[in-house]
Amino acid sequence: MKIYPAIYSVQNGSVELLIPDFPGMLIEGETLVQATEKAEKLILAQDKMPAPSDMKSTHLVEGEHVIMVPIAEHETKNTKRIRRNVTIPQYLNDWAKQTGINVSQILTETLDQQFKTTE
Repeated sequence: MKIYPAIYSVQNGSVELLIPDFPGMLIEGETLVQATEKAEKLILAQDKMPAPSDMKSTHLVEGEHVIMVPIAEHETKNTKRIRRNVTIPQYLNDWAKQTGINVSQILTETLDQQFKTTE
């Protein structure tokens, strides 16, 4: 998991959230929760995920506060589907076809669950 610092302030009744690790990323929202959710989506949409910076040397002005925005690394992984051949016993293949089970879906869900338990 990567945790990015964000600087927020309230301007004219809305929340402004600045993510220093992503130059030019300034998010506005009606609430801090809404702005943080927008920030998470924008961060996940980035091509490159830099290492989170250390906010110890950052100078804040009056009215600015720091919060941390956690980003689960598995969410940043490439989710493009690829074809991969696997070998399973004939009886399982026959049973899956007869019962309408999507083997690819079962494999994906099982692997994803295993991935989450090892994080």
